[in-house]
Amino acid sequence: MGTRCGDLDSGVLTFLQRDGGMTAAQLDELLNKKSGLLGLSGISNDMREVEKAADAGDAHALTALKTFCYRVRKYIGAYVAAMGGLDVLIFTAGIGQGSAGVRATALQGLGCMGIHLDEARNREACDGKEIRRISTDDSAVTVLVVPTDEERMIARETLRTLSRDYLTRASEACRTAPIPIEVSAHHIHLAQKDVEALFGPGRQLTKSSDLSQPGQYACKEQLSIIGPKGRVDRVRVLGPARKATQVEIAMTEQFRLGIQPPIRESGDIEGSPGCTLEGTAGSIAIDKGVICALRHVHMTPADALRYGVKDKCDVRIRVPGDRELLFGDVRIRVDPSYALAMHIDTDEANAAHLGKGAQGFIDGIQREG
Repeated sequence: MGTRCGDLDSGVLTFLQRDGGMTAAQLDELLNKKSGLLGLSGISNDMREVEKAADAGDAHALTALKTFCYRVRKYIGAYVAAMGGLDVLIFTAGIGQGSAGVRATALQGLGCMGIHLDEARNREACDGKEIRRISTDDSAVTVLVVPTDEERMIARETLRTLSRDYLTRASEACRTAPIPIEVSAHHIHLAQKDVEALFGPGRQLTKSSDLSQPGQYACKEQLSIIGPKGRVDRVRVLGPARKATQVEIAMTEQFRLGIQPPIRESGDIEGSPGCTLEGTAGSIAIDKGVICALRHVHMTPADALRYGVKDKCDVRIRVPGDRELLFGDVRIRVDPSYALAMHIDTDEANAAHLGKGAQGFIDGIQREG
């Protein structure tokens, strides 16, 4: 950064204290005000000054410039790996918008990730007036230079805060109204083609019992989930059939199966891991669909109005009892067909020592929808 060091081996701090005799205040001054571009270049924390000195042949400025670009390139690669790919890469703010040299150097060697820079476009994209594409037409990843509009963002976030404050006050007025809590054990939703592959041609799901949400039911059919490490047997299938197959497990089961599921809202399965499903008539391998369900509350629009919340907002739910817990990041899902209920998995229910008839109360709003 301009004056801060960024990532640092923690051993450096103890070394500077022990061998350099530096105090905590001196370390804070060094790492936050005398490091980064300023510390490496010895010239300035302003990239424009550093680039000017590097162009003039200053070795320290060149080191600072190359180190900065190397760290940008390293983080791009790390996030491509973490996210499983990349659609768009954005350069913005002072350095991202203003330095064609930094952009070019930071993107060197990233062709293996589908990132290809158009040098002419890159040189022309420093006016800061409009969004510019600086990648080649055949680049798998689109690279953009996006101007900042700090005043607009300040105004937008102010409005968001005011809106959230209103919702918070509205929810506080109805904290005494309980929400029934239901525990969802591991289960599977199947596409019709997979129903037939697992249980036989022409097979339809067989209802065993209705669930609390209208139109949803537990089926007589059960499957085994098989992962790289182990298996979980007799997992209930829920109906009706869906467009895509989805497997919902608790986090503790990831160790048994050897699968690391993301925490997702139901239906959001892109980029999730797969598994093998085994039925009475065969088995299938799915390449995606294993998730740990994001805890959520089903509501009708009337419920949402009464509780002062909106669809897709996140709330905190307080669950009283002998192991009282406060569940955060609870997604509100609003639809006229829903019945009021909070859904959590077995791990979460066990943590709060919940039994049948458990109830929760909205404690506050974390994020608006």
